[in-house]
Amino acid sequence: MGLDSLTTLAVAHDGPVARVLIDHGELNLMDAAMMGDLWRLVKWLRAAGDQVRVVVLESANPEFFIAHVDLALLQASAEDPEAAVGSFQDLVGAFRALDQVTVGVVAGRVAGGGMELLVNLDLRFAVTDRAVFNQIETGIGVIPAGSGPQHLHRLLGRGRALEIMLAHDDLDAALAERYGLVNRALDAGDAAAFVDRLVGRIATVPLADIAAIKAALAAPNVDTGLAVERSAFAEVLGRGAALPKMQRFLAAGGQTPTGERRLADLVAGLDATGPA
Repeated sequence: MGLDSLTTLAVAHDGPVARVLIDHGELNLMDAAMMGDLWRLVKWLRAAGDQVRVVVLESANPEFFIAHVDLALLQASAEDPEAAVGSFQDLVGAFRALDQVTVGVVAGRVAGGGMELLVNLDLRFAVTDRAVFNQIETGIGVIPAGSGPQHLHRLLGRGRALEIMLAHDDLDAALAERYGLVNRALDAGDAAAFVDRLVGRIATVPLADIAAIKAALAAPNVDTGLAVERSAFAEVLGRGAALPKMQRFLAAGGQTPTGERRLADLVAGLDATGPA
């Protein structure tokens, strides 16, 4: 499926990285048009396979990442609220279920359903002095029900999740980092370089290996997770690329004091010397 029909998102595909720019009016309001485009994006990523390993979502709007769900949709959901909420849960959950690593870089406001999309992404980063987070729903008479409570509880713990959902107040980047809502808060001058380095490193990992790690993390308990790890490890070795890469690691100085002191750069260089 192509992306020519998108009207609220712009996608740039460069090698194994897809960069998605959210660009929809003054607020980046999550309305029917944006939700339709998000579904089209998911379907394209599913079909892309190993051609895309990392997806970065950012906003073209310096003030808003995603404002929140269009209230007209919330009001219309009164006719069949469970079906409406279930449809939204399916949409944001589809991002969590992707094999690719999904990365959200927030440099503006994000609220309500935008927050619920964000917590379904794999990695989240906030730009200091620009990012603002608000789980707004209780302030407008409803409750968050697009998977936000489930993921906020796991990310933040019960007390902080309750604080965020019941207080419907703003959180800045520093507090979001301290609470565990985002991986890191980044200074505006450093954010692009940091994200580019991170994405570049992740993009060297085959999609099958990324999917295996995500599956292990999704296991419902430790015993099941250990079994998933054993099976996935055997599958990775069976694909045949691991042992040659280990040999390149040793040849480049791995398992020597000099090599181990520059471990991050050493392993990053292995993909320039042979197939991943």
